[in-house]
Amino acid sequence: MPSGTLHFTSLKGFKVLFDTLYPSLCLFAKRYLNDMDSAKDLVQEVFISVWEKQPELKNQNAVKAYLYTMVKNRCLNYLHSKQAKQMRKTTSIDIENLKHEVVVLADITMVETYAHLYKAIKTLPKQTAKVIELTLKDYTTKEIAEELAITPSTVRTQKSRAYLKLKGILSQLNQFFLIF
Repeated sequence: MPSGTLHFTSLKGFKVLFDTLYPSLCLFAKRYLNDMDSAKDLVQEVFISVWEKQPELKNQNAVKAYLYTMVKNRCLNYLHSKQAKQMRKTTSIDIENLKHEVVVLADITMVETYAHLYKAIKTLPKQTAKVIELTLKDYTTKEIAEELAITPSTVRTQKSRAYLKLKGILSQLNQFFLIF
């Protein structure tokens, strides 16, 4: 085996890969399918296929690109299928637009960014994380204070501390964007 080539023969390594990328790939697939259950099923099928095929990939970036490409292609195949065509009578999905690379890259970027953001939020103290989650849901400072039974001043302080910590954690996103 050439140095640096990744194989999927280790169940433990494959599980780590699955646990790491499954949530992001599901969100990515949902952007195509507009249905999280179908997205989860499709991503699981992709991982099964990867396990069965055992492709040799050069590095982690190649693995990620390979999986995103497989999910995208499976989504497009699903949307082209007869069952999906019947379901699409009530929803308008521009399949041709979804094929464009710019749209795909934008979707990957958005999904990965949100995944990193929520992972970073989980590292915050519980109440601070809740303040940020409510902020992301467009709650006002006053509404957050009422929801959490704290003062608006405490909400502002928690936000300020959280933003400083998140800024440091999320500065690593630059590495991700260099991949694409």
